[in-house]
Amino acid sequence: MPSARPITLVALVAGGGGGVARYARMLVPALDRVNSEYDLRVSLLTTPATAERLEPLSSISIRLPGAASAFRRRPLVENIAASFAPRTDMLHFFDLVAPLFLPFRDFTTTVHDAAAVHYRMTPMRRWYRRAMQPWAVRRAEAVIAVSSFAAEEAIRHLGADRSRVHVAQSGPGLVSGSPEKPSIELRQRPYLLYVGGLAENKKVDLLVRAFDRSAADADLVLVGRPAEGWTDLQRAIAQARAHDRITVMPDASDSDVDLLYRNALALLLPSEYEGFGFTPLEAMARDCPALASDIPAVREVSGTGALLVAVNDELAWSEAIARVVADEELRAELRVRGQATVMRYSWEKTARRLFEIWLSLPPAT
Repeated sequence: MPSARPITLVALVAGGGGGVARYARMLVPALDRVNSEYDLRVSLLTTPATAERLEPLSSISIRLPGAASAFRRRPLVENIAASFAPRTDMLHFFDLVAPLFLPFRDFTTTVHDAAAVHYRMTPMRRWYRRAMQPWAVRRAEAVIAVSSFAAEEAIRHLGADRSRVHVAQSGPGLVSGSPEKPSIELRQRPYLLYVGGLAENKKVDLLVRAFDRSAADADLVLVGRPAEGWTDLQRAIAQARAHDRITVMPDASDSDVDLLYRNALALLLPSEYEGFGFTPLEAMARDCPALASDIPAVREVSGTGALLVAVNDELAWSEAIARVVADEELRAELRVRGQATVMRYSWEKTARRLFEIWLSLPPAT
């Protein structure tokens, strides 16, 4: 196997919340587990707080640049931290980030989606993503796309060179709950579950209206943090006849989410845009039936494991909700299909794919 430049993983994002943080938090230990199979030195650059959230590592050394912890904005922190990496190392970022302060350093970067092109964001986030992300995909030695859909988005909307974009499908999200005990008690009534950001592209307001319209004999639990579009969701909940059966949980822990998956009637993902879509796979791994929007990334990743519903079609979602609540045979079928689907994914498979990509890159000039 050819030798390659040492890799420094810049993984400060692993300490945050959301799908990208979970991606990094699950992938770093997987890279550690398969590292012995490859002739490649790998180290991890992160903060003490983030290191505490990761599983113990046996073969990847950890560096903790304390100076970076004084800054709050994560892209800035990652750029400061990257300056502590050995000059001979190639940097790897788990999000679409580039070493802005070290423009001549070799690096690889990860594209999860091109949401900044499609959706409103705060002015700072919009400026950073629309200005810096295209620069990152053009400068990177390799762009790691978490799905074929994410790869095409990077090429079409961010100007990535197709020859530098490599698909390494993500792992299946949350593999197991935290060793800590759940902080919540199970609900007495059957419930449907949504897990994800409470953002505009997730269409959770449409889900609330469809749930209300279905008159299903179940509750609705929404797990996620408010984001752009939160006002629309609040309005939809307030106007729902079944508003007293809708619960928002913004601060659920991994162990809480694990418990909720395992006892829900079904997971609902009404999103109109995803780069990968963790939550159907997380649900399938826990024998929880999954209903999801029929959009490219979900079709690619979830396939027949989920019941796909027309995107942005409130009536179709209402009918699907009523059906999955009332039909135990359908739920049983979805559990079987889901188990077959989720078996195709593992974080070790993702980790091995990254090593293959790194080893395929030409040596430093």
